[in-house]
Amino acid sequence: MSLRMWCGLLVGTLCLRLVLGWYLPVSPDEAYYWVWAHAPAAGYLDHPPMVALWIRAGCALFGDGGAGIRWIGTMASMFAIPFLAQAIRDFHAPFPEPSARGDDGGVIRGVALLQATLAMGVNAVVMTPDTPLLFFITVMLWAVGRLMATGHARWWLVCGAALGLAFDSKYTAVLPGAGIVAWLLLHGAGRAWLRRPAPWLGGIVALAAVSPVIWWNATHHWASLLRQGGRVGDW
Repeated sequence: MSLRMWCGLLVGTLCLRLVLGWYLPVSPDEAYYWVWAHAPAAGYLDHPPMVALWIRAGCALFGDGGAGIRWIGTMASMFAIPFLAQAIRDFHAPFPEPSARGDDGGVIRGVALLQATLAMGVNAVVMTPDTPLLFFITVMLWAVGRLMATGHARWWLVCGAALGLAFDSKYTAVLPGAGIVAWLLLHGAGRAWLRRPAPWLGGIVALAAVSPVIWWNATHHWASLLRQGGRVGDW
């Protein structure tokens, strides 16, 4: 299938998701997050506030029904595609084999695989905290890919901002953050970066982004972090 046909298929998928988001009834979880959107705070018992911010912005445009609740999330699933496509090219660029390089075929397969996953299929139509999480993690991957491909230190700032916003979406963003820290500590190329200010500045940007959520938890007996952390103990 040609690149033009894939683009047409993605546009058709977007239109289908917008129609579904407009007409499907609002789920109980979405109604719960809609209540958050009308009670702005830096955190809530179950999750950080990003899902509420997206719903509030969408409802300001399209009202308080399903369309307003879901519109930004559906569009974000499409806006993530160019970030993912560039990340695929950057991560595959060092490989000498033609089949491993980030050509259009590899990009198409990578984008198609993400769009075909259950997580993206559901969260592109139904608004949950995973919806902004997936978008910001994709942006983070794009920034890391650009860092690897160009070696320009400024991408650490973008990576820190994206990771911080992902944490503001759902606490599981700590996992890819831990992966970056492990690379910095355990890999020779990562340790070389630690001698430069850029990754430290990226960490400061990430901390600045998550500071409202940490502050909310600190002033509410760490309720949200303890609730989600308790699930780890259950596992």
